[in-house]
Amino acid sequence: MIRKVWTAGELEAMDPAEVDAIFESGIIWDTVDAPQELLARTRDRILRRIEETEPTQRS
Repeated sequence: MIRKVWTAGELEAMDPAEVDAIFESGIIWDTVDAPQELLARTRDRILRRIEETEPTQRS
């Protein structure tokens, strides 16, 4: 999905409520709606961070 890119001039010409509405419309609240590539990259980054910071558990 291609979204409009707002210029600084366009945003400055709007009232604060309009700018807030544009900002809110850009928030993805459910991971089902998020791009899968973004979720995969985020998951990989989180797992790498856990491996780097958490001690390994030995059984």
